[in-house]
Amino acid sequence: MTNRQLYFRILGHFRPYLGIAVLTMIAVALASMTDVMLVKQLQTVIDALGTTSQQAAPGLLPENGLLSRVQALLGNLLGPLDPRTAPLWSIPTVILLLALVRMVSSFAGDYGSAWLAGQVQLDLRQAMFGRLLTLPNRFYDRSSVGETLSRVAFDVGQVSNAGLNVLNVVVRDSVAVVGYLSAMFTLDWQLSLFCLILAPGVGLVVAVAGKRLRKLSRGTQATMGTLTRVLDESIGGQRVVKIFGGAHYEGQRFFEVANRVRQLGVKQAATSALNSGLIMLLIGLTLSAIIYFALQRAQHGALSPGAFVAFMGSLLAIQGPIKNLTKINEPLQRGLAAGESVFGVLDAEAEPDHGRQPIERARGELRFEAVEFRYDADQDERPALDRFDLHIAAGETVALVGGSGSGKSTAASLLPRFYDPNQGRILLDGVDLRELPLADLRRQIALVSQDVVLFNDSIARNIAYGDAAPDRDRVIAAAQAAYADEFIRQLPDGYDTEIGENGARLSGGQRQRLAIARALYKDAPILILDEATSALDTESERQVQAALERLMQGRTTLVIAHRLSTIERADRIVAMERGRIVESGSHAELLARDGLYARLHTQHRLAGPAEETRP
Repeated sequence: MTNRQLYFRILGHFRPYLGIAVLTMIAVALASMTDVMLVKQLQTVIDALGTTSQQAAPGLLPENGLLSRVQALLGNLLGPLDPRTAPLWSIPTVILLLALVRMVSSFAGDYGSAWLAGQVQLDLRQAMFGRLLTLPNRFYDRSSVGETLSRVAFDVGQVSNAGLNVLNVVVRDSVAVVGYLSAMFTLDWQLSLFCLILAPGVGLVVAVAGKRLRKLSRGTQATMGTLTRVLDESIGGQRVVKIFGGAHYEGQRFFEVANRVRQLGVKQAATSALNSGLIMLLIGLTLSAIIYFALQRAQHGALSPGAFVAFMGSLLAIQGPIKNLTKINEPLQRGLAAGESVFGVLDAEAEPDHGRQPIERARGELRFEAVEFRYDADQDERPALDRFDLHIAAGETVALVGGSGSGKSTAASLLPRFYDPNQGRILLDGVDLRELPLADLRRQIALVSQDVVLFNDSIARNIAYGDAAPDRDRVIAAAQAAYADEFIRQLPDGYDTEIGENGARLSGGQRQRLAIARALYKDAPILILDEATSALDTESERQVQAALERLMQGRTTLVIAHRLSTIERADRIVAMERGRIVESGSHAELLARDGLYARLHTQHRLAGPAEETRP
């Protein structure tokens, strides 16, 4: 995407607020025009003083003063006005009116700009957040949380600046430059021609600086993403950092990234300062020549005192707008670089959801047919699942066991379509999962995993997560079934207690029981238990085991590498190795075969029931 296309796409996000944007730009332009008119009043004042002195008649105005033109436009506001006999009080009156217009238009422009920038940032962040929730797992496999957070929090602000603030500066300062130039040409066109020699030098400096600023902006945004990632990892894993003495290492890692951000910031500032400095040098050289030439013309009577003062006032005043216009390239390039990042998320391909066969509540029959899956389909790696065939009858409990990397969790991840098979298919009640709408499919599945995810909200909201209108009676019933009601009622606010980020105020066993209560509340026909009792002590496990057995009744349950107390009660145990099924049968049958499951079982028994080693 070219810079022009990218910038117009950024501006496209202001289209829903076009009316407000136009009014804001009009206010900005009007404020800039009043600045020009106020400077032009210098000629009126100086020449009025000269006329008064020469004619000894207080209250006279020069014939070419701005007030005469204002009087012609305002008609009878001050009464018929003869420029040679106008009252002196009319000059400060016009200046006061211009100042009033300046105040109102400036406030309207600034307020409108702030409102538009905030609204577009809100729209972009909402769009990005909505998009992030629909992106496939592969996107998150390749992106860090910190980089994604930086895109939403940091890059969106840069895009807004490029879209509105840059346009704001262009309108305001372009109007000012045109106004001051027009005033200067009106006063003395020969002197004004000197100003035009700035253009080629300014254009060259802007072009060279722009390329470097764009490159530095990309580097800054990438490094800010890395900085956010390092912060997220270090703060999120602060316990591991402390216990393993990693504070020095993490400090050094953070310093290197933060120092890189500093270096890029300094380079950006230096490039911007050099860009601005060179332009101001060109202006200074030209200004010196203009002042000398203007003094020569004033001595020969080609310029009146008022015209000379107004010309020099306009010449000095025009430097600010020109400087702003030359520096606009810096936020523009930052915004364009940020736009690439933001639109990279918005344009990322969402999870494929082409299902057109709705389903209310499934019976729960599952069938894997010749399923092959690789996490990176572009590389010739060993498949996580290799020609995987498995049939699970409705209401049946099947346990998948095997060593690390055997494909157990991969098989479970394919059921809610976190990933799609590279080959083969998975059927639910005889229908290919890809034929079902994602929302309908995932409504059929409840998940309790080893990595419990809780939200910084009340306990009741966490149990009833996903329900727009939670039923408090159902919440309490689910908590009681998960043996969580007792500890919940002991908390300060009971079910309304805020649990902190990811349940930081709860113990591991309490968090696990809340996850089980959430699955009970959902009451889905298919249940995935992935290390669901791993964080429970022996007493808690006995309590939760009874709840899980009630939960599994009448539901299709896929159990991943549970402790043997759960696996032994499964209708069928499937032993896996290197993505394939090695053996299948009941607990007693597999022990009798003395195969993979028997070896895993023996290892677990030798490790002892209190250990975490399990098949």
